[in-house]
Amino acid sequence: MIKNWSELNATLNNLSEDEVKAALLEEVDGAKRGTFVKRLHQRYCALRATRERRELKALVAGTSDNPPLPPAATIPSQGLDAPAVAQG
Repeated sequence: MIKNWSELNATLNNLSEDEVKAALLEEVDGAKRGTFVKRLHQRYCALRATRERRELKALVAGTSDNPPLPPAATIPSQGLDAPAVAQG
């Protein structure tokens, strides 16, 4: 559990997407500090967006091992309960 704002700032940029997601879910289930939830969610979304863009770029380039995405205008988020992988 992240104890204070200084610790959050010191560690947040070194955490993986899955680690940030776990910290976010732990915060929501535990201390429920609104500012922590907001900051963790911001970082989680940034990491997820970066991963999704990398996966989409690979799909467009035809170099991905991921299955092709179904035709759709957007890719809906699976929410925080879904694993941090592309859904196809």
